[in-house]
Amino acid sequence: MDSAKVSGFLAASFFLLILLGDPTETCSCAPRHPQSAFCYADVVIRGKFVAVSKEHVNISAGEPVWWMRHEIKTTKVYKGPEEMQDVRFLHTPAMESLCGYEYKGSPKGEEYVIAGMLEGDRVMITACSFIQPWAQLTLAQKRGLSSDYSKGCNCTIVPCISMPCSVNADNQCLWTDGIMSRIWDDFQAKRLACLPRAEKPSLCTWQSLSIQRPGALRKARLMQ
Repeated sequence: MDSAKVSGFLAASFFLLILLGDPTETCSCAPRHPQSAFCYADVVIRGKFVAVSKEHVNISAGEPVWWMRHEIKTTKVYKGPEEMQDVRFLHTPAMESLCGYEYKGSPKGEEYVIAGMLEGDRVMITACSFIQPWAQLTLAQKRGLSSDYSKGCNCTIVPCISMPCSVNADNQCLWTDGIMSRIWDDFQAKRLACLPRAEKPSLCTWQSLSIQRPGALRKARLMQ
């Protein structure tokens, strides 16, 4: 890997830790809606973890940096460069203090949806990446990954961390799962996407990706 790329990735990791807390503690991650994770990522795939190995990368200054390389079997590419339609490896820092991702499932187990960033020709993941078992996603989230999330990448989802909270632009949607239910993986994350309105593309609102039931529609309207 290019030394400048490695240095940049490590600098970003340290900056994240400065923002989120003591780097000697377990990595903390800011909440991210599945749509935001999809739009922010360079690569979004579905696949199975096959094996893991350790490798080091020399950078221009300092000691070699150790990385964990996860081998995967890709079954579906939702987003990525044309030349990257069969991702074979995912790279992550070996150190937990740098938000390294640790796969704890069994080899060749269940399928996962994985959102990663490109550093040169490598797909990088961290403990803060969107990595979820495929079987645990709702039908709405699967639909979002397949087609609808990409339609809302010009929209911005704003997490409501503490009250009062609000949006300040037409292309923003307020994400209140963490305030309303105390968990971020709730109604808006599981059922809704922040998408442009057909009649006014500059205006983004929460829209249901699920089978529309009267109760769900009322709740969605209240969140707009």
